[in-house]
Amino acid sequence: LHQLVRTTGVVTRRTGVFPQLQEVCFNCEKCGFVMGPFTQNSNEELKPSACPDCQSKGPFTLNVENTVYRNYQKITLQESPGKVLAGRLPRTKEVILLHDLIDCARPGEEIDVTGVYEYSFDAGLHARQGFPVFATLIEANSVTKQSDAFAAFSLTDEDRAAINALSRDPRIGKRVIKSIAPSIYGHEHVKTGIALALFGGQEKRVQGGGKHRVRGDINVLLLGDPGMAKSQFLKYVETTAERSVYTTGKGASAVGLTAAVHRDPVTREWTLEGGALVLADRGVCLIDEFDKMNDQDRVSIHEAMEQQSISISKAGIVTSLQARCSVLAAANPVGGRYDASKSFSENVELADPILSRFDVLCVVRDVVDRESDARLADFVVDSHTRNHPDNANAEAEAEAEKANADEDIIDQDVLRKYIAYAKQTCKPRLQSGDLDKLARVYAELRRESLATPGGIPIAVRHLESLIR
Repeated sequence: LHQLVRTTGVVTRRTGVFPQLQEVCFNCEKCGFVMGPFTQNSNEELKPSACPDCQSKGPFTLNVENTVYRNYQKITLQESPGKVLAGRLPRTKEVILLHDLIDCARPGEEIDVTGVYEYSFDAGLHARQGFPVFATLIEANSVTKQSDAFAAFSLTDEDRAAINALSRDPRIGKRVIKSIAPSIYGHEHVKTGIALALFGGQEKRVQGGGKHRVRGDINVLLLGDPGMAKSQFLKYVETTAERSVYTTGKGASAVGLTAAVHRDPVTREWTLEGGALVLADRGVCLIDEFDKMNDQDRVSIHEAMEQQSISISKAGIVTSLQARCSVLAAANPVGGRYDASKSFSENVELADPILSRFDVLCVVRDVVDRESDARLADFVVDSHTRNHPDNANAEAEAEAEKANADEDIIDQDVLRKYIAYAKQTCKPRLQSGDLDKLARVYAELRRESLATPGGIPIAVRHLESLIR
């Protein structure tokens, strides 16, 4: 106790901001003399014994005008899920934030806390146990976020130079696509879609039409046979994107994806807790097993995917939360495998409203082909031998691999910084020559979609998708 400690964890709850006494002044009721200021410590309450002016023993009242308050807030810190031992529940500890640390961390963020490990007398526990019991807490001294590791302000000048040098490469598009999930063989079109989703389009605010905004994030649906590395792609994006939240269809309810209203155990008030789409704001929300979700749960994502906000009116709370994230979903076709004899919409158990909200639909099919199968098997076996922990000649292989490695593949750390930098600084726009071409393509697509039976109806949304 009373030592400076440093710990990491995830913020699960935070209270509002309360004023706490810092310097106290008292009025003497008999002669009106103002005593103080006295510095208040956090453990016990200060009471003056006698008035220095008229030597009376009171009564004294608090002088509200001259008293100095400071901000006070409590957050609950929980162990990071990765550090919990198997079969244990994660432990929690209260952290007190004062002054400039207020609102420095939101629920769901992983933070490093440095502070003093203190005890406080807990009256509730005392009454229950019958003898003095103390609760422990941490008085925070500094709070840093762990997700700031790839944030833009931690880019050094060398990083910026490397990023700008990369961007002058005429084949940078091909190189970025090649560098996405290099441990997965093939699947060019899936990697292209994921690259588009990671970089995102340009959001626009329409002038003169009130607050109308057109979303810039690109939503991707991967649909395909089992064993085609769909979930691996999602796991890869989870580690690469700046902010990402990973959920699965069966394990996610409508409330868990959007926002939950629940009673705060301390203040007994109704509070809002953001779900996966809110936590992934300005990032990527990954949903695996998308086809296994209940229909009413899937409907709750509609608003988040197009308007990019989540409106709530429950328990007297009426508000709208921002959910500006790209949705990356993976699903299996009806019956498990993709049937090429049927049309796309017959293969998917998803309704048109949700399909039209996805900009990129990737179909991953397991096609038997002797040459590509042999190449794939070689790649997988080679990858297994190379990454075995007991690999004896690992160093020699690493040297050889460096010599004949693909020059086009960008290092993953550089790629991460490249994506973060590009999202913040680049505002891509269409050339005027492409606009007529877009209109022509859209008109043709719309004519074809009506002519072919079982096709996906093309709407204005798809035109916006093309622009993105």
